[in-house]
Amino acid sequence: MSTHKRRYAAIALAAWSVLPTRAIAALDPDLMKMYGGTYLSDCKNLASPRVTVFPQALVVLKGNQRLAGNKLEAAHSYFGQSPPPKYQVALLSEVSGMQLLGIVYRDASGQYITLDGDPKVRSSLGPAMLAYKYRLCGAKESKIAERTPPTRKYALTELSAPGLLYDARIKSAYYQALGAKRNLGWLATLDGPSPTNKKITIGGVEYILASACKNHECGDNNIVLLYAPAQGRIYGKIYERGRVTFIGQPSASLMGELNRLWKAEWRQGQ
Repeated sequence: MSTHKRRYAAIALAAWSVLPTRAIAALDPDLMKMYGGTYLSDCKNLASPRVTVFPQALVVLKGNQRLAGNKLEAAHSYFGQSPPPKYQVALLSEVSGMQLLGIVYRDASGQYITLDGDPKVRSSLGPAMLAYKYRLCGAKESKIAERTPPTRKYALTELSAPGLLYDARIKSAYYQALGAKRNLGWLATLDGPSPTNKKITIGGVEYILASACKNHECGDNNIVLLYAPAQGRIYGKIYERGRVTFIGQPSASLMGELNRLWKAEWRQGQ
């Protein structure tokens, strides 16, 4: 992101501007039934700060201030294999190129959301907004609390990068490709921000494209991965503060594709 764009984003966040919601992703109807709706910081005060989960946006309201994150995605495996207690799903959205998160939990009192995001987003929201538990209030909350999420095996294209590690075969191939870098926590767990995996074809070969970054350091530490199901092989490009490492011994042409995919994911607009 250019200096000019960073400055514009900071000003927009500081003012809690009404941001456009040009979403290209959306929660499906089943996820909306589970997690959609308006969550209040105080169920006894309808004017209290709130979070609303729309199919295509995550919107935070405090009085006449509004912060809207678009490109909404659900990441069930956001915390990898060690999710915090009561965790349900992470709702990922984008505000001026930065991430706004709604983390959904469920306890004995029902379902609630906490907010998180990139440093500038957190700074804009402020400590109080970050500390609230925003709850679904009234009858809807009770129904949600009683509902058990469906248990099924998710396709890789329904998960984010850490979801690859749920498959023992992929996990083994990934760790073998990582080598000594397996000792780096964020690479070993892929537990940082991560979009939903995609299916792509390169040179007639089908791959699962995944990407992830280190929490709060997405611009400086990130990775793109290509998993070839037919071959059981995984390839990737790791970027660590300017240092690049290719894993899985990709061919020269595949290196070129990894470079292109990395730039599209982590250097958009540059």
